[in-house]
Amino acid sequence: MEALYKALCKALYKALYKALHEALHKALYEALHEALHEALHEALHEALYKALHEALHEALYEALHKALYEALYKALYEALHEALYKALCIEALHKALREALRTEALHEALYWVPAIFPIASTRISAYVAALFFTLLSFLIFSLPREALERQLAEDRC
Repeated sequence: MEALYKALCKALYKALYKALHEALHKALYEALHEALHEALHEALHEALYKALHEALHEALYEALHKALYEALYKALYEALHEALYKALCIEALHKALREALRTEALHEALYWVPAIFPIASTRISAYVAALFFTLLSFLIFSLPREALERQLAEDRC
């Protein structure tokens, strides 16, 4: 009987050991699997979130920087172009006005000659007018432009 008891104990021990081992193995496997799954899921989520955030931030920064640079470049180019165009137009208008004033002054000088020098002889009058016109044009063209404009402005007032 003792041998039967020992054999029964041994069989029972093996059966319980195997059942307990399988139950513990299954429980530990499931618990460890779920814990690892959650931990890996969180870690992977954080790592991917951080990596995507940094990559997206850098890509958006570069894209916005490039777009802003191009927009500012275009706006500045157009503004400078317009300002330069206006400045050149104003300079051209000033030049044309100076030229017109100079021409008008010369024409007025021609009409002043007979009134200033009433000479009976037409020949002498023409000679004096030519001489006066030559001297006047020499004086006008040798003066600085600002002096001529100032003189013409004073004459009109």
